[in-house]
Amino acid sequence: MLELKDIRKKYGQGDSTVHALSGVSLTFRENEFVSILGPSGCGKTTLLNIIGGLDRYSKGDLVINGKSTKLFKDADWDTYRNHSIGFVFQSYNLIPHQSVLSNVELALTLSGVSKKERRMRAIMALKKVGLGDQIHKKPNQMSGGQMQRVAIARALVNNPDILLADEPTGALDTQTSIQIMDLLKEVAKEKLVIMVTHNPELAEEYSTRIVRLCDGLVVEDTDPFEIDVEEKIAIEAEKKTQKETKKKKKKMSFFTALSLSFNNLLTKKTRTLLTSFAGSIGIIGIALILSLSNGIQTYIDQVQEDTLSTYPLTIEKRTQDTSAMLSAMMQVSELEGEIDPNKIYVDDSLGTMMGAMTSTVDNDLESFKKYIEVNHDKIKGYVNDIQYTYDFKFNVFNFTQYGMTQVSPTTIFDKIPGAAGLGDLMGSMGGVSVMSEMINNQDLLDQQYELVGENSHWPTEANEVVLVVGKNNQISMMTLYMLGIEDQNEIGNVMSGLTDGNYESKHMQTYDLDYFLGMTLYMVNEQDYYEITEEKYIGKNAPDAYIWADKRDDKTFDKENFVKENGTKLVISGIIRPKADASSTSISGAIGYTKALTDKILADNANSAIINQQKKYPEYDVFSGSAFEKTVYTKDNFNEFLAIMDPSYKAMLYSSFKTAKDDSTLLLVISMLSNDDRMTLMTEIVGAAMQSNPEKFNELGGMAGIAQNFPAVLALLDDATKQSIFAKATEMAQGFEVTDEFFINTVIANMGDEEFDQMLSMLSKYVPSQDATLESNLELLGDAEQAKPASINFYAKDFESKDKIKAFIDEYNDTREDEKQQIQYSDLIGSLMSSISLIINVISYVLIAFVSISLIVSSIMIGIITYISVLERTKEIGILRSIGASKKDVSRVFNAETLIVGLMSGLMGILTTIVICLVANPIIHLVTGIGNINAILPWVGGVALVLISMFLTLIAGLLPSRLAAKKDPVEALRTE
Repeated sequence: MLELKDIRKKYGQGDSTVHALSGVSLTFRENEFVSILGPSGCGKTTLLNIIGGLDRYSKGDLVINGKSTKLFKDADWDTYRNHSIGFVFQSYNLIPHQSVLSNVELALTLSGVSKKERRMRAIMALKKVGLGDQIHKKPNQMSGGQMQRVAIARALVNNPDILLADEPTGALDTQTSIQIMDLLKEVAKEKLVIMVTHNPELAEEYSTRIVRLCDGLVVEDTDPFEIDVEEKIAIEAEKKTQKETKKKKKKMSFFTALSLSFNNLLTKKTRTLLTSFAGSIGIIGIALILSLSNGIQTYIDQVQEDTLSTYPLTIEKRTQDTSAMLSAMMQVSELEGEIDPNKIYVDDSLGTMMGAMTSTVDNDLESFKKYIEVNHDKIKGYVNDIQYTYDFKFNVFNFTQYGMTQVSPTTIFDKIPGAAGLGDLMGSMGGVSVMSEMINNQDLLDQQYELVGENSHWPTEANEVVLVVGKNNQISMMTLYMLGIEDQNEIGNVMSGLTDGNYESKHMQTYDLDYFLGMTLYMVNEQDYYEITEEKYIGKNAPDAYIWADKRDDKTFDKENFVKENGTKLVISGIIRPKADASSTSISGAIGYTKALTDKILADNANSAIINQQKKYPEYDVFSGSAFEKTVYTKDNFNEFLAIMDPSYKAMLYSSFKTAKDDSTLLLVISMLSNDDRMTLMTEIVGAAMQSNPEKFNELGGMAGIAQNFPAVLALLDDATKQSIFAKATEMAQGFEVTDEFFINTVIANMGDEEFDQMLSMLSKYVPSQDATLESNLELLGDAEQAKPASINFYAKDFESKDKIKAFIDEYNDTREDEKQQIQYSDLIGSLMSSISLIINVISYVLIAFVSISLIVSSIMIGIITYISVLERTKEIGILRSIGASKKDVSRVFNAETLIVGLMSGLMGILTTIVICLVANPIIHLVTGIGNINAILPWVGGVALVLISMFLTLIAGLLPSRLAAKKDPVEALRTE
């Protein structure tokens, strides 16, 4: 039941106030056909809009099913319009870009009805008004009468309690008007139909009740509805029960909003495409930068991976203490006393630095290897390989037309005049090496190298190796000499020819691939050269131990036959060369072997009889049968120590004693001087001391007390005089030659035992051991255990991974309380190369920041165009509000439109970028000369840019969509 109590409505304020309704009170039955008549401006449409919830009354009350609407909120009015009211307008008010079926379904969509049910109900409503065969047409494809029937079907589809018709036949011809009125009359049998009309004849013919208005007041009611209190209470109770079963208002689904907006955009295809393209310009700019940055970063990553395979993070068993060296180089000792600001003081920390340069750190790689194996899962994602190297002796030989050549360790430097021993020196520095263990990562090897020749293949067995040639299938002459393919005995003549300019180049000399493929090298383990002699160890402590001898010491030993018969055959199974786009390679030698060969050598070592015997009886020397002894140096035999000391360091040590830097050193320098020089210097010291403080000098015994109180006498001198005397003493001492005898008699003889022990410990590192020890024997035999690597190489995937590896090492160090047990390492190349990625990223970020300005500008433009769309769709806003759409629903429609535009802008930008990249990549290759820089937009970046585009356009459309939601529905319906 609908009841109006003294409804008043005014527009404007002050003198311009218009009273549209001045106190209308009406009560309507549940089903009747009420026509409202009156002249123009009498308030008919205003009354209809207030009943329909489109407009708000100024005073009075509108009672719906016994409930006052004074406290209704927007959501309550929306629910009321959607469930209880159906509107039929003179101008039909259909949404032109929606089909007939979609127009009718719209009210059900706002009610939250499922897709299947609303389609069925909409079709039934259209059939009811005689349009069952017109459901897929657009409104502009229908006649006026048909469009009005669609409007009636839309009004009825939600089964409302009240049907409101505002001049439903005003735009129709007579025949069509009759059809529409017949339809409304039929509806009025079950529902309340309230029609506003200017046609009294139609009202008289079809209405069951006529209400006339004039100047905002009811002047006539042909069939007023009066109800007593008891009946009213019963009706209200019944309506309340019915109300409980009413569905609650549901918001418009986002897909409905998308459908409305998408169909609207399709009606303006050209403008939509131009808008989307304009919005995509910023996306294209950023996408191109990301593509190029990704291409360069991919190239850098490959360079990093290749570089890190050449320069792995290496931890050695014994390494240089670089931190101590750098600290000593930068160290400046603190000065005591007052400082003259007009002078610069020299800090002599050279000795500290030299000591630090020779300082080494021992790493416990055995414990660290166990830690790696236990925690391998933490690091496996950051490494291409973890390679363990060992100190076994790798004896490899080759037999060519020039006889047997030792390939590893190479003997080529012994053939060069004046270069004997250079091979050992370079080997100790990690220099020239023919044999190189390959990284245990076939994918990375395939990335860096390619096979040469149809018959080449990568090693599949432990005894298979590969020959490494240059990018143009080149092999160096030095490699040929080292492999014995060229006669090593000619190397001397080659060096002479290079010196006098008579060298004949073999630059264009060639070999067939088959010459190298299948070539056999022979590997002999060092311990295989030793055999048991007849003599057993003396004593019962080692009953099963024998004395061993080196077979090579026997003049009758046939080394060539021994190598062929006992050596492991290493077959060259393939020839490989670096790929054209490989920036670095991981194999450092000419012959690459696998980890399987390393494991075989370690297994042979583990089964070696001589090595196992030496380890079983560590106190006995396997070569002499006697117990190990160590020479103990004292002051008495210190001359023996000096005799085997490194000459260069001893010269530096002796030279340092000629420089007077303090009082104690001055005494030593004075002892070196001749009698005349000594007397000259002492006379100057005495004179200066007497002049400085005569009384104190006499207290020290005068001339007679100088020898006993020399430090105290020097203390009487001022700093300038003392420095002058030091300089003269140093200059006088330069002609004196410090000898072992002088050092022992002057320095050592005056040292205390504790001082001597400290000096002996410091100098011992410069004295090679002359005694056989357990360690020296095992080193001689080439002993190596799987658990005790000599170094560990981490082949990081990239520099970021290298940082993770460092963190892994630091984590290990945190578990070691004793600093001596911690792992020490240095990584200079990592610090150098990692800055490249940072530079690329910074440049990319700056460029993106600039291009983002265009993205923001395009978003603002989309916001403006969305506002234009709001103005164009104002009537649609009124239609949506009339069928129960809330303000949020209206806002959602325009937000959906901006999202669609943003999506199209993003996709258009990404597709355009892909096309540009396809064209630009060949140009980049041509300009840079680098074939593996490919500008490719990463899919994550593409998705992110599309989402960013949608987000920015959504933000840009928030204000227009908010303005759309705030539009007055009555005013919106009047817009053409």
